[in-house]
Amino acid sequence: MDIKKRLIAIASSTLLLMGFSSAALGSSSSGVTTIKTVNGVAQYPKGYQGTPIRDAAEDPFISPSNSALILIDYQPHILMGVKNIDHETLLNNTKGLIKSAVHFDLPIIFSHVGVGLNGSEPFLKELVELAPDAVIIDRTNVNAWEEAEFVAAVEATGRKKLIMGGLWTDVCLAYPAIEATQNGYEVLVPEDTVGSITQMSHDNGMKRMMQAGVKPITWNVVLAELQRDHARKATEHETTRIFLEFLFKMDPDKGWQ
Repeated sequence: MDIKKRLIAIASSTLLLMGFSSAALGSSSSGVTTIKTVNGVAQYPKGYQGTPIRDAAEDPFISPSNSALILIDYQPHILMGVKNIDHETLLNNTKGLIKSAVHFDLPIIFSHVGVGLNGSEPFLKELVELAPDAVIIDRTNVNAWEEAEFVAAVEATGRKKLIMGGLWTDVCLAYPAIEATQNGYEVLVPEDTVGSITQMSHDNGMKRMMQAGVKPITWNVVLAELQRDHARKATEHETTRIFLEFLFKMDPDKGWQ
């Protein structure tokens, strides 16, 4: 077999291993799958499901197989102290973030402080109801990373990218975010889902985390990276609905076309 035929055979075998056939994807006369753009419009073969999903360990971005969502201290009395962002906006963004994680089946950890110790109000019910399968960890320590049960829950996810939010930015979020980074995790903070008692407090918390290697993002980036390819039709419809409801503030039933 000459080199050209061997390369074609290898390519065909790879596509079959990925669950595609040349008939489903479309192929040229040589048997190699091609996608062409004609007059600015791509011509996709029947059954096209988008670009191959990257290996979890090699993907530099958030994906359903390499990430977990961790939210800390979204409790009524702590939310009351947030002054740098409107509470309605913060909760809307946080709900969009949670819905995104649930949609793509990410491991989710919620943690609140002082519930068992002092009878503090627990994690906001309206958020917990969005992720009924989330692990909920009660703590006494302001720094969740100093609680063995919390760290064990994070390790149990098997994920190395942690999407982490918390109230307040400079205290109960900053401490575990910095420690997780120091322990080999990549931590990403959706800044529009967190807040603190003043703008300065929030800003200083973000700066401190960023200096430690934490990466700031916004909640919609999470959903965009999880979906990644519009041709992945199994998830595209619900992804669009989440964007409509929580990013564009539209009724997803009326806004969907």
